[in-house]
Amino acid sequence: MSAFLVLANANAVFAGNLLQSMHPFTFLFWSFFAGALFFGTVLVARDGWRALRVPRASAVPLLVLNGTTAFNWIGYFYALHFIEPAIVSAMMGGLGPLVTIALERILRGRRFPRRVYVPAAGVLLGAGMLAWGSLTGQSGLAGISVAASVTGLVASVVAGVSQALNTVATKQLGDRGWGATRIMTHRFHLLLAVAAVLALSGPGLSVGGASQAGLLAVATVLGVIAPLWPLQRGIILSEPFTVAALLALAPLLTYLFQGFDARMEWSALSAAGCVVVAVFTVHGTRITHKGNVA
Repeated sequence: MSAFLVLANANAVFAGNLLQSMHPFTFLFWSFFAGALFFGTVLVARDGWRALRVPRASAVPLLVLNGTTAFNWIGYFYALHFIEPAIVSAMMGGLGPLVTIALERILRGRRFPRRVYVPAAGVLLGAGMLAWGSLTGQSGLAGISVAASVTGLVASVVAGVSQALNTVATKQLGDRGWGATRIMTHRFHLLLAVAAVLALSGPGLSVGGASQAGLLAVATVLGVIAPLWPLQRGIILSEPFTVAALLALAPLLTYLFQGFDARMEWSALSAAGCVVVAVFTVHGTRITHKGNVA
């Protein structure tokens, strides 16, 4: 999980910069096509062609995983196109613990003590501070319109809810014996189909020269291949609420990495929001690791 947080949030800043010159759907298609091809090749080389078969018992959670993956990444990259990367991470992380608590109660019959809701609400408060900063022009990304901020925030909310659903679906596949490489091979089918259709009906799939292709390759390694495998392992081995709480640390790391992006300016409100998210995240992780969740 730590490897995912560092790599994914470094890539959030890198990809946010690249997305100013490349359309999100073109970016999505090539990045995740390369990722799916890589993990599928590894899976077949290790376990043979039979490993590609999907058992009937796993069809429903795999379908849910494909749907939530599509909404998660389309929302994520669309949001990065419009607003500050730390705000995107905060909105996604802030929604994660609350949505995961609700899903765990509904789908798995889990019951949580009241103190679990305190860090979840605190993380959401920090995310709200960052959203307010974006809407009022106080974020680290200056000169964006209210319409662009609203679009980015809505896309972040869609991505955050989808991320929480994604965590639960991944956990269900893990309970059925699926490993991280097998999950990574099969989770992008719907995303690739949607991205291809939308790209071909709009900006197209062509990449702007060797330089942009090289940047896309770096973003694919940093944002898909390197971080997502340890994320799947972390989800399989951990409780969904713990995963959601750890993912809420993302805004603080993203904010630190933003120092390398010339587009970003210092924002006291963004910094404060990231700190609020991080503090309540650490609190939430601590109480869950103490075994207070029934």
